[in-house]
Amino acid sequence: MKRLFLLFLILLTAFNFSAMAQNRTISGRVVSAEDGSALPGVSVVVKGTTTGASTDVDGRYSISVSGSPTLVFTFIGFTPREIAVGNNSTVDVRLNTDAKAIEEVVVVGYGTQERRELTGATAKVTGAAIENVPVAGIDQAMQGRAAGVQISQNSGTPGGGVTVRVRGSSSISASNQPLYVIDGVPMTTGDFSQLDFGGQSVNALSDLSPSDIESIDILKDASAAAIYGSRAANGVILVTTKRGKANKTTINFNAYTGVQNMWKKPGYLNAQQYLDVMKDAFVNDGFIAEDEPWGPTEFADFYYGGVDFEPTDTDWLDQVMVKDARIKNYELSASGGDLKTRYYVSGNYFDQKGVIIGSGYERYSGRLNLDHTYNEKLSFSAGVQLSLSQNQRIVSDNTVIGPFANSLAASPLWPVFYPEDGGYTYPNYFYTNPVAEGRENDNESNNLRAIGNISARYAILPKLNLNLKAGADVLNLAERSYTGDNFPGSVAIATQGSATKTTTLVTKRLLEATLDYRWDFATNSNVTFLAGSSTEQNTIDQTFVTGEGFPSERFRYISSASRVNAGSNSITPYALLSYFGRANMNFLDRYLVGVNFRADGSTRFGENNRFGYFPSVSVGWRVLEESFIPEISALSELKLRASYGVTGNQEIGNFSYLTLFGPGSYADNPGTAFTQIGNPDLKWEETTQLNIGADLGLFNNRVTLAADYYIKKTDDLLYSRPIPTQNGLGSYTSNIGSVENKGLELALSTVNLTSENKGLTWTTDFNLSFNRNKVTELYQGQDIFYGFGGNSLVLREGEPIGTFYGFKTNGIFSTTQEVEDAGRYVDANDDGNMDTQAGDVNFVDTNGDGVISDDDLTILGNAQPDFIGGFTNTFTFKGFDLTAFLQFSVGNKIANPAMQYMQHLGAYDDNMRDIVLDRWRQEGDVTNTPRATYLDENRNNRSNQDRFIYDGSYARLKNLMLGYTLPSALSQKAKLRSVRVFGQAQNLITWTDYPGFDPEVNFAGTSNTTLGVDFYTFPQARTFTFGVNIGL
Repeated sequence: MKRLFLLFLILLTAFNFSAMAQNRTISGRVVSAEDGSALPGVSVVVKGTTTGASTDVDGRYSISVSGSPTLVFTFIGFTPREIAVGNNSTVDVRLNTDAKAIEEVVVVGYGTQERRELTGATAKVTGAAIENVPVAGIDQAMQGRAAGVQISQNSGTPGGGVTVRVRGSSSISASNQPLYVIDGVPMTTGDFSQLDFGGQSVNALSDLSPSDIESIDILKDASAAAIYGSRAANGVILVTTKRGKANKTTINFNAYTGVQNMWKKPGYLNAQQYLDVMKDAFVNDGFIAEDEPWGPTEFADFYYGGVDFEPTDTDWLDQVMVKDARIKNYELSASGGDLKTRYYVSGNYFDQKGVIIGSGYERYSGRLNLDHTYNEKLSFSAGVQLSLSQNQRIVSDNTVIGPFANSLAASPLWPVFYPEDGGYTYPNYFYTNPVAEGRENDNESNNLRAIGNISARYAILPKLNLNLKAGADVLNLAERSYTGDNFPGSVAIATQGSATKTTTLVTKRLLEATLDYRWDFATNSNVTFLAGSSTEQNTIDQTFVTGEGFPSERFRYISSASRVNAGSNSITPYALLSYFGRANMNFLDRYLVGVNFRADGSTRFGENNRFGYFPSVSVGWRVLEESFIPEISALSELKLRASYGVTGNQEIGNFSYLTLFGPGSYADNPGTAFTQIGNPDLKWEETTQLNIGADLGLFNNRVTLAADYYIKKTDDLLYSRPIPTQNGLGSYTSNIGSVENKGLELALSTVNLTSENKGLTWTTDFNLSFNRNKVTELYQGQDIFYGFGGNSLVLREGEPIGTFYGFKTNGIFSTTQEVEDAGRYVDANDDGNMDTQAGDVNFVDTNGDGVISDDDLTILGNAQPDFIGGFTNTFTFKGFDLTAFLQFSVGNKIANPAMQYMQHLGAYDDNMRDIVLDRWRQEGDVTNTPRATYLDENRNNRSNQDRFIYDGSYARLKNLMLGYTLPSALSQKAKLRSVRVFGQAQNLITWTDYPGFDPEVNFAGTSNTTLGVDFYTFPQARTFTFGVNIGL
């Protein structure tokens, strides 16, 4: 027995030694080859088996193996690597980034996520796609590059405002602009100008240099955006700036310079044509005879009682246009570091002269980003940007004054200067001289801005991390205007010149703490958790002072004013306290679930509704990972997605919930009076959104398609509700009304040719978006009228925001008999007599009462497009690269009430468009342009009629770029890492039937409701630039 027992022990020991010899543990750490940072979540698999593990938050792994296998390391955004273990027990790995795969990493709120695990609707624009585009702001550069994002430049003003709408307009009175987050810090946006420049607005995003951008991720549906809660109803745009990598220092120099010109100059009348039209008007109304002598002198005598100069033939637009306006950009950056510390530093200079005199934008900016790994548990990051910009502004858009508007209205008979004394003329004795407006007035804004953040990350436990962040955005806007009295018609003549000085200091301070945890509970299965809190404090400090009475136009600052006659100062604080969380589950790499929640407390609302709560849930199914799905060689990815959630909008004025008083007087006695009636029940606008989507990949993802359908409804709109005036005021802010957006988005990317085709590559990106906007509820169902004349636009239940309202027309009455047969008339003099004649506009009698009146007003279309999109093709061949980007908008209408003056046909003395040359002249003429008339008793030129509403559809070759990269052998001979030269054209060709200067307009800046209106809007320019990219 003892021998048997001893034999058993010997065999058992031998078996154990054999097992130990066959199975052993391999461990190690996986880091990025570029910056040495730990890579958590890397898949480590024994090749040819299902045995696997994943790295923890420190990049460490441990796996049991037998023999001497090969380990396969894979991680999204990095090139896979296979390593033969041999006899080693420790295998440390450095993975290189994969330029193509890195696009599969999506920046989401408070973190990143692999695209294959994403259940929300997002879009991505890479920094490489926009870094050389000759525009001031990143929002302009994004135009047309993302499905579901409508971006329009309000006008061509350098540094001017840009309207961005993510999945349509969700609000009537609160902001519709998305939330911008720069490296985790919400950015202050909006127009803080205290001066009036017509409909122009300032673009706060122009402070960011496109050269510093690594990527832009757009969160569109509620599941993606709800983590930002009360500010996410209009979507969230996450901007990630460039950072250094663990490499030797690399220096890059990028520069371009070029010229800008108006891409289109519509025709206007010369002096003789102008005189002919005016004579027709006076003849038709019986003021002069047909055969009466008529020339510049006779017209001046008849209309103005004579002028003290010899009439001429002036093209005023040529006088204020800047031909070949310069644009230039220089950027120098350096990046590098080691495994401990990495850095990225850059400096940028951008200068854009306007195509109209007196306008321009100039910016100096610099950025420093630092990353430091203190040890395996603790790391730090910091980033700061400083920028100084100067904007030379002119009054334009939504105004009848300013160099551009006046140049279109001024009579061609006036010279620029009086010949006797060389002084400025006074065109029409009404419009100030356009040249004087551009040269003699000062309108400038200087913006000093600092945006920064510092953060720390500490690994409390494996896979459990604490993240702390502090951020700030400080914007100091100083504005100065001076209006001289040295030209006739100046508004400052009576005051001997006037000047205004303003300062606006906007500060944002952010403190944020989050915990994140990853739990790998099975093979290819994990749950990630995030919980956090943030507090944000904002202050707006505004001051202005005005003065008048200047001894000379050479003294233009307030210190030289003899009278300082007005001033003001205000400080407005507001704050936001937030708690948020997220959980994402990936089960078996095929079933995906995401849950988000945020609670926001805002000082903008009363105690009854101080906090708002914003949840979302999303699911995804990676269909091809199912074993029961047959393998289809052409199909490489199929994911179905669905989400539902709630977001909010708090972008209204501060303290709307409070009853406010202000200073007043009565009979010269001081006192106080109501300025606002409070509403303690005021609450957030609430947007609910359902999204159903699918992601498809074909031919090893050489063809990818993302499709999304959404229903987005906003309730409790913040709007002024009418109340009886016995309360002291006529309205107060309340939650009334609803708006709905429904839409479909398609984003297609294809790799058409690869480098195997004799070195030729060709890729295509195409996006298409359909959105249907509708006002579903207003207070007591009442229409809201606004716009020119108070009724050229309407908000009405069942109709979209931006609906045009006015008179329908049915051509021009060709004969007197047609007038009589029409059976309706315009009674301009209220005397019961018909004032309509042959050659007048045939207004449609919509209510059938035989009289054309305001009762015939009806809907004339709207500014919402049927669909928008973008189409990009990129080719490379043996060092050459060619990119063509087409952007388009189809189905939107544009109202141009300025045509009331540009086609007045004698009702005013403005110059006119050459369209009037096709006017009705005699019985039987068939035309779309009415007769010339000074009295205009048929009111042919009322602004709100469908003759002045046009199809605003357009397709624009937005950017065409051709580049050439020198062979590396040549670059290295010059001691350079790389050299690329390029030429490009911006706004090269525009296909449109719109007769105005530019179909891309919004004369009221970023207005929510006054969409698609062109009233002397500053046009965009066509730009040609040449540049170089040099790597050292």
